[in-house]
Amino acid sequence: MTDVTKKFHECWTYFRVSYDENFDMKDFCQKLDLDYEHQKRYGTDEYMEIGSNHFYQQDVNQMVRQTLKDLSGKEKILLELKQKYNLQYTLERVPTINTRSQEPMPKLSLDDDIIEFLYKIGAKDDLDYFIF
Repeated sequence: MTDVTKKFHECWTYFRVSYDENFDMKDFCQKLDLDYEHQKRYGTDEYMEIGSNHFYQQDVNQMVRQTLKDLSGKEKILLELKQKYNLQYTLERVPTINTRSQEPMPKLSLDDDIIEFLYKIGAKDDLDYFIF
């Protein structure tokens, strides 16, 4: 539940990799040069989260770039892994907007380079927001 006494905006971004029982997380991490032990802690039987970021920036693109930093430039590998393991990629953005805040409203639209990255790897963009 959101704390309505807070006077500021928040946001959470992460890259979700959804998979089935044929997924080899160790292989996935090795090919993308990701820390397997770290990723294993943030995974479930159905998905893993990469680049979880709670450090709020008014421009969500700054947060997303931090989330995607370990995947940037690896589009070809991501596509190969997606096909090999039948993966689904989703960029998750979860802002909480406080209408009583004096802060500027967050910029939620994605910059062209981020949209291009998502397109190249066949990823979805999911924006789940809360306004209070």
